[in-house]
Amino acid sequence: MARKDPEIEAAEDMLCEAWECLMRSPDRERGFLLSGQRSWWPAIIRDPVTDYAEQEAPRRPLTRREIALRDRVFIAPDALVMRLTVDSRALLAIVLLVKRRAMGEDGLWQTVLGVWRKLPGKAKLGTADGLRVQYRRILDTVARWEAAALVDAAARID
Repeated sequence: MARKDPEIEAAEDMLCEAWECLMRSPDRERGFLLSGQRSWWPAIIRDPVTDYAEQEAPRRPLTRREIALRDRVFIAPDALVMRLTVDSRALLAIVLLVKRRAMGEDGLWQTVLGVWRKLPGKAKLGTADGLRVQYRRILDTVARWEAAALVDAAARID
């Protein structure tokens, strides 16, 4: 969906890309947990059709730029999302998750509303349009922070 404001569209693209990088990040606990799940049965006894696979599909490794983006948006102590309120972070996570799984914009906000209402204390709060407006404000805030960071970086270079 094309927007009239390119800064907000760039902020959303940045958040979606950082979310994809976060989801592709390796899970360090998985190897530890997997070691306790392996059986001592020889591999010859396992049936590749009915038994679960021991390994999931390999993931493309993250580049340095992707790691820096992921850290700047989600992981660093002064990350962008940590500046948002708790409710804004929850809404942002829900929207990014639904956008990642959804095939298009049809029913996106109704799905977001359904997930939002499952959160504790949010059973009767919000409408789909209200959440869309709140998400737009979150994107506007993130776009302003990004613009300010670019101005600061340019000032440090000079």
